[in-house]
Amino acid sequence: MRDIDVRMAVHKKILREHHNDPNTLIIDEFNLSLGASRIDIAVINGIMHGYELKSQKDNLKRLPVQVGYYSDVMDKVTLVADEHHIDDALKIIPEWWGVKLISQGVRGALHIHNLRNACLNENQNAKSLVQLLWREECLLLLDKIDLLKGNKSKPRFEMWSLISENAPLKFIQKEVRHFLKLRNYSGIMGLPDDLLKTDLLDRPPN
Repeated sequence: MRDIDVRMAVHKKILREHHNDPNTLIIDEFNLSLGASRIDIAVINGIMHGYELKSQKDNLKRLPVQVGYYSDVMDKVTLVADEHHIDDALKIIPEWWGVKLISQGVRGALHIHNLRNACLNENQNAKSLVQLLWREECLLLLDKIDLLKGNKSKPRFEMWSLISENAPLKFIQKEVRHFLKLRNYSGIMGLPDDLLKTDLLDRPPN
């Protein structure tokens, strides 16, 4: 079972409805904390739900660090892991993370089983969220909270501090989701329509 097989199975079996929703943005390899980390798949609609994928060939060495980065930004996180990783991963991830087991049947098809539903993250970091924004987006937010005057020429890191220290977390969450969905993510991998409409993903991996 390759990494790409796991990713494509998640797109088809878990995210199919989201792909058909014009109000949902799906981003593969979504950068967090100025590129210090990235989550395998981010689904952005009324919340930001991250999916971390661990195939049999992966290891869990980076997972403790990833937990910190993802927990700073994501409303929900779901781990989709090969059965060989489940027991060890459960010792690392917080209880609010969801867990799904992916396995390969005798004929090679991939199956995903839900072990635990994801809950809402109650400890998001406002500054980590604001760091997802571009400069132009920060200026618009500063204007909304009446702090644009005198701060237009400030470097972006100072704008992040101004916004995160003066705006409510729920406001920041909503605005960040809004701006992300407005962007043109030409680099999104997504899943081709022909795969979503066929049984190709249920066939044994090559």
